[in-house]
Amino acid sequence: MSEPDKLDTARRHFPVGEHITGQVVRIPRPGVTGLLVDLGQEPEGFVDVVVLPYEPADWPAVGTVTTFEVLQHRTDQVRLLPLDERFRSPTYLSTGLSHQEWLSIKARFPIGSVVTATVTDVFVSNRECVVRFEDCWSSLQWSSEAPKVGATGRYTVARHLDVTRRVILTPEAQ
Repeated sequence: MSEPDKLDTARRHFPVGEHITGQVVRIPRPGVTGLLVDLGQEPEGFVDVVVLPYEPADWPAVGTVTTFEVLQHRTDQVRLLPLDERFRSPTYLSTGLSHQEWLSIKARFPIGSVVTATVTDVFVSNRECVVRFEDCWSSLQWSSEAPKVGATGRYTVARHLDVTRRVILTPEAQ
């Protein structure tokens, strides 16, 4: 196994789904790109314009300390969702699932259950892939060899992320 790189380190410090506190430090192009967040250690956090309120005046100001959910990792960046609804677009719904649909998924796939999923998409740039199981999906990370589209595997439901209505899977223990 090779040494962990910046992406591996960021994943270890800021796991997907964790709720973390950060301070807004820069808004480079209000209304265009989003904002940057100091998380107390590298890498920097980023909130995309698509999850923020339509009016930049409603965005958290530079210096604001608030909480975020970790959405994803990119090289040198942790992508974040503000947990304070005042700092999110009124139409933001990450998955498009209604509250009832989300409750149904949680009931069908409780934490600890095992599912068989198929890799449908692979993103080499940030070492993630999408897997589908029944009518659901999850994003998985890898560190060594990229999975192949069409590969199937068994995964354990590790977490339910209620804010973003996502199911977090981990490879089934062998």
